[in-house]
Amino acid sequence: MTLPSIAQHAKSHGIIPDKKLGQNFLFDLSLCDKIAKTSGNIKNETVLEVGPGPAGLTRAILACSPKKLIAIEKDSRCIALLEEIKEHFPQLEIMEADALKVKLSSLGTEKITIVANLPYNVGTELLFSWLDEIKYVESITIMLQKEVVDRICANPSSKAYGKLSIMCQLICDVEKEFDVSPAAFFPPPKVTSSIVRIVPKQTRPTEQIIETVRKITSLAFNQRRKMLRSSLKTMISEDILQECGIDPQDRAENLSVDDYVKLALYYNNSPLKIS
Repeated sequence: MTLPSIAQHAKSHGIIPDKKLGQNFLFDLSLCDKIAKTSGNIKNETVLEVGPGPAGLTRAILACSPKKLIAIEKDSRCIALLEEIKEHFPQLEIMEADALKVKLSSLGTEKITIVANLPYNVGTELLFSWLDEIKYVESITIMLQKEVVDRICANPSSKAYGKLSIMCQLICDVEKEFDVSPAAFFPPPKVTSSIVRIVPKQTRPTEQIIETVRKITSLAFNQRRKMLRSSLKTMISEDILQECGIDPQDRAENLSVDDYVKLALYYNNSPLKIS
């Protein structure tokens, strides 16, 4: 017995998108295949998908022969559909849970490749939670709003550049892959989406430095129109800014990721190097 089309399978289970869950379904298997292949060679890898819904992307991932695919689904309506797919692909592991409450460390000791079309309402929050557990991550290939992906990949001195850009680029290499038209979804969202690939750097700052960068960027970007000598004065003095080669009259978006690392290293009385 072969599986029905993605749309027919969803219809047979009475699954329609739920606005409260931020659901917009992908029924285009060729697009799902393209997303799965963008994640790299996942054959024999452990893969995590969040919010599979009608499981179009799930099917595409499974077609790449991962060792295991862990699908976390909060919507109980989709569980029976996923169970039917599991009959064809026994390496599918289904978790009915809220992904925001699932720690990567609880999923096993192996590194995990994350591939997902994330619900817009929790996408950024999920990404930040994964960055906190980056040592468990092989790579992250996700779909988010184009605006969010542009922020992740933004360069200094651009409008999109901010805390999200810095925290992602501090510990990962990031690359926008391609845009996805609203017409690809049912129902069509009001915004364009994009696929971004995020790969942890081999050499990353210490957890102490990462946490200090987080605090400095929070201060700086909470008052992003102020000069750094004002926005950072409760944590970083004007003298320290100058000693780090930073103009105190600059604003938060003018500093590179390396500049923020310099400030964090100085603040922690560390030698100016990344360990």
